[in-house]
Amino acid sequence: MNVFDRKAKTRHKNLAASDPDGEVYDYLKSEAGYRLADRVFDIKRKFSVAVELGCGRGYVGQHLDNEAVESLIQCDTSEGYLAHCKPPQDVPTTRMVVDEEFLPFADNSVDIFLSSLSLHWVNNLPGTFKQIQTALKPDGVFLGCVFGGETLYQLRGALQLAETEREGGFGAHISPFVQPQDLGGLLHQAGFTMLTLDSDELVVNYPTAFHLMADLKGMAENNASWKRKSHLHRDSMVAAASVYQRLYGKDDGTVPATFHILSFIGWKPHPSQTGMQGLCSARALHNCKPEAQPVARGLARARAGFCCMVPRVPIRLAGCVRWQTRCTGRRDREALGLR
Repeated sequence: MNVFDRKAKTRHKNLAASDPDGEVYDYLKSEAGYRLADRVFDIKRKFSVAVELGCGRGYVGQHLDNEAVESLIQCDTSEGYLAHCKPPQDVPTTRMVVDEEFLPFADNSVDIFLSSLSLHWVNNLPGTFKQIQTALKPDGVFLGCVFGGETLYQLRGALQLAETEREGGFGAHISPFVQPQDLGGLLHQAGFTMLTLDSDELVVNYPTAFHLMADLKGMAENNASWKRKSHLHRDSMVAAASVYQRLYGKDDGTVPATFHILSFIGWKPHPSQTGMQGLCSARALHNCKPEAQPVARGLARARAGFCCMVPRVPIRLAGCVRWQTRCTGRRDREALGLR
């Protein structure tokens, strides 16, 4: 089933890439990419072949170094983004125009796949996950993040209320996003093991709803669903901005926009993983200091399953824990001799 117009999304990306001030709108994707790259260093292993899917301007890859990866392939559907993509300074890098729905990689050829805030535009997400799992080497890892279901719920509600009042009905202006339970299930069905899923919110304050919509266009995150309305009446837009301000406006006059980000990690099965769960693979564990290995095993087992803290509604699935913040994570790694 095709939900998104992939050609339209590529046009959006190329248009955003052609903006000489385009990096002004990269604050969200840059932050998500930095956080994802930081998690690569949680894994005590050097990856021979790394692939960054939906790289954009290199939001993840630019933060990697030759201690983490030996070679990097940066992929995107947009030639414009690839032309402005930032590679890591000391890692051999190749750029490829690749559609995430049709991956060109051979079976068992990639050590790690990275994807930051791009797979939410894929129509066949189960198929893409399966292709990634097939292309990974045994004990390879898939590390990524996508927008979750609570993303832009304020804007969605304001548009629906305004359009219903002004036009007697509302259209689809905000694309559908995956729910935490669905994401975990899809990764499991694709054959990934030792899954960990984490839910987080980034709230950005804007002067008005119009500034938010302008920034979404600058990020190439404007709507690309097939059922989208061709246009939004000016009267409805003004009403939506008023509703947004009335329902969610802050004391300083700004309006908040919530970006719900689901981060995940999954491993391709390997015999060395027997009895091991979480962020450390069996081979990576051997690199720990001897006195730290029992602690590392305990942390690894504790990270089995999923943990989702969806905004306002905590959901717990089969004994899991949340990923810690970057600072806490670094302290944990140093104590265990992982870094």
